[in-house]
Amino acid sequence: GASILLSDFVREGVQAYPPVWTSRLLDVWALFNRFPQNIFIRMPFLAFTAVLFAGEYQWGTWKNVIPRRRRLALILTKFLALGLLIIVALTLTSLVWWAGGWLNAALVGVPYGPELTADVLADFSRTYLSEAAVTFASTLIIAAYAALFAMASRSILASLLLSVGVAIVEFASALILIIVGQAFNRPHLVNVYATTPTYNLTNISSWIGEGIGSSASNLPGFTAVLSLPQSILIVALWVVGLVTLTAVLFRRQDITS
Repeated sequence: GASILLSDFVREGVQAYPPVWTSRLLDVWALFNRFPQNIFIRMPFLAFTAVLFAGEYQWGTWKNVIPRRRRLALILTKFLALGLLIIVALTLTSLVWWAGGWLNAALVGVPYGPELTADVLADFSRTYLSEAAVTFASTLIIAAYAALFAMASRSILASLLLSVGVAIVEFASALILIIVGQAFNRPHLVNVYATTPTYNLTNISSWIGEGIGSSASNLPGFTAVLSLPQSILIVALWVVGLVTLTAVLFRRQDITS
């Protein structure tokens, strides 16, 4: 009866390809963590991050809230709060997307699989938490870029544009490496791209979701497919390095000028 609310085209599509609750819950995280589409998905979060950090400069509120002895705790708290906020936002979004899949399945009368078993739940939980961890790490990297640009420019717009620019430059660097490698007959020079946060975050997600590393197949000559532990180590170094650099510079910065 309720399926009459759906058009024949939609109903046939759902019957042919029934929604899968595990995929529905992971779709949102995949969009946020996969390059290059995540550049556009992350832009609202970049804007929020720019306001969070650069807004304090632009509106002159830092000088009212940061005694020097508390700067380190304050900047680290901002990083943590931002990371947790995005995790909560994406979790709620994934639940809404899951509910939409359940509604489609219920209206059409198809099963909303897979069946909930201990093995399915364990495998799904491991994947879901891993994707959330990747998102948290990428958020800290984004926040560090935005904070560094905010300290330098003291402008919300400049911080936003420069943060977006970094993601674009990372991708452009791969293209530059390809061109230079071909010019000097060193096609594997593009493998330097494997040291970037973007590649390693994508590689981690690929290992988690597909069981294989990201080959960056759109990059000619790229052969440096890193293992999961290698990419985790590189991402950890980026996170620790950028957050530490931000904290040190923030602690030394003259906020009153």
